Amino acid sequence: MGEERRSTIATHDSLGACQRSVARTTLARMRLSAFRVAARALEVAALLSVAASCGGSPAHPATPGEGTGSDPTQALIPAGSAGSQKAERMTNPSYSSCHSSYKMATQNVGVEVVGMAQGCAAVTRMHPLGTPFQANQSAANAPQSFPVKAQANHCYRVYGAAVVGIKDLDLVLKDSTGAIAGEDSTDDPTPVVLEDGVVCFKENDDASVVASVGDGSGAFALQVWSD
Repeated sequence: MGEERRSTIATHDSLGACQRSVARTTLARMRLSAFRVAARALEVAALLSVAASCGGSPAHPATPGEGTGSDPTQALIPAGSAGSQKAERMTNPSYSSCHSSYKMATQNVGVEVVGMAQGCAAVTRMHPLGTPFQANQSAANAPQSFPVKAQANHCYRVYGAAVVGIKDLDLVLKDSTGAIAGEDSTDDPTPVVLEDGVVCFKENDDASVVASVGDGSGAFALQVWSD
């Protein structure tokens, strides 16, 4: 074999060895990459399995008025006592906005007070305690009282609606000792106790709603809602 032929074969062998080396390196890297992908997939699957065993999708933070679980008061902020040792006030801005824009369409105060209260039902998740109380009142009359059977660890809200002849209907929620548990904070014919929250009783109590008129006279209605 000539010298030139031997040189050509040697060169070819050298190139072949280099190509085989490159191929082996590339294959090894591909296998390593595939291994890493598989390992990552197994890790993700394990995490999903753990999440599912802990109750499925992660919970989202509660928004104002939404609360957590079935207790709407978890979205409320303690506001302390208004004087009563039996009850405390709880507030949240969303409890005000749900009724602040309500406009009476008729002079049927019994219907109107229910409509106003129902406008806040989605926010407060409360229900009415019976039908509305209805009466007549003037600024010259003595205040009238309406009974409320308050239960321990429950919260209450009182809605009021008056005819156009009454410019200012005032509502006060009192405990059995006469101490104030909550009162409305507006001078208008559609007061709410509390304007921006609820009154929560710490014990069973024979409470009452006291209604008076600051300006005018005529018919009014009030309705108590509870959780």
